[in-house]
Amino acid sequence: MGKKDLTGKQLEEYADVFVDIYNHLLFEKEYLQEKGLQNDATQSVYHSENGEIRFQDRDIIKKYNDGTNYVIANFGIENQAVIDKTMPIRVMHYDASGYHKQMKEKAASVYPVITIVLNLTEKRWTAPKSVHELVTMNEKMKQYVQDYQIKVFDIAYLPDKIIESFKSDFKEIAYFLKRKRQGKNPFDSTRKLKHYREVLEFMSAFTQDKRYRELGIAYLEEVEKKGGEVTMCRVADALVNQGISQGISQGISQGIQQGIQQGMELGRKEGFLDGRIQMLADLGYQTEDIVEKLHVSRELVERVIYEHPYDDI
Repeated sequence: MGKKDLTGKQLEEYADVFVDIYNHLLFEKEYLQEKGLQNDATQSVYHSENGEIRFQDRDIIKKYNDGTNYVIANFGIENQAVIDKTMPIRVMHYDASGYHKQMKEKAASVYPVITIVLNLTEKRWTAPKSVHELVTMNEKMKQYVQDYQIKVFDIAYLPDKIIESFKSDFKEIAYFLKRKRQGKNPFDSTRKLKHYREVLEFMSAFTQDKRYRELGIAYLEEVEKKGGEVTMCRVADALVNQGISQGISQGISQGIQQGIQQGMELGRKEGFLDGRIQMLADLGYQTEDIVEKLHVSRELVERVIYEHPYDDI
């Protein structure tokens, strides 16, 4: 299992996040309850075509019951950081393994196995969503080939109405991915995060930007210790501080080169401000947003962004 899949699993393992995803993406109503969930083994063993024993890992799978003594269904989530055209076959294999497990355990009754796929890329899922779409065959043959269809959700393209229906921290993940794709400020939220460590790990893995994890978590832990609310806006604050530090260092260096104290002070001030501007731009803030947030001129913002970008940020 890849690092991105593991990171997504950390957040989705929480019952409030798991039921939130299923209720508002698949069922479109409050169907699952947190208390009905039970973790199930994500790893299974099977025999390959040549007879070798192989292990199969799923991202996340949970059993569910509605308060009775028997399981109603197995629900799974597969996170995709890349678009995989073989996904219908993979999901079919996952689900078949779930049914096979029930047979081995000699379950009194067979319950359904359901899997949904979360497309976490910035592109729409254009790959096959069924076996019929994947397999090359003529129309006459199609009637004899069993089809297997999968449910794929393009998270970065969800309508705001659906994203607003989420009650867990997955709302922030959905808005983050969507706004990032749109080139908007992905941190424009003051909603309190419940699982902020897992949210930042998720963002760090799926954007391949380690600053979310290395800078964001430590900063938010300090905010929490001081009694402050942990929000996505606070995440932006943590990353902006990185820009400030880099800007100050660059400014001091420029001042030293001028060889006078006045130059050092000027370089310090300019580097401080340039660092904040560049980091906000790096986080997805538009020019107008930066002007309003920092109370600076549009000309200054455009100079920093377009003329002197920091390559190492």
